[in-house]
Amino acid sequence: MTYDRITHHYLNLCYNCDYNHECQTEEECLACWTEQGLLNAEDDGQQETRRWMQMAND
Repeated sequence: MTYDRITHHYLNLCYNCDYNHECQTEEECLACWTEQGLLNAEDDGQQETRRWMQMAND
């Protein structure tokens, strides 16, 4: 995962989290996001967008 994606995720997923002070490293953040299913939720949204865009081009 690139640095800009980490920053994007941090701003969107951690900023309002009550436990954001517990994550001290990038690896801890990634583990937290994965545990909460937050990264998969974004992937689902990306896949849906891709599907709609393909339908529009067909």
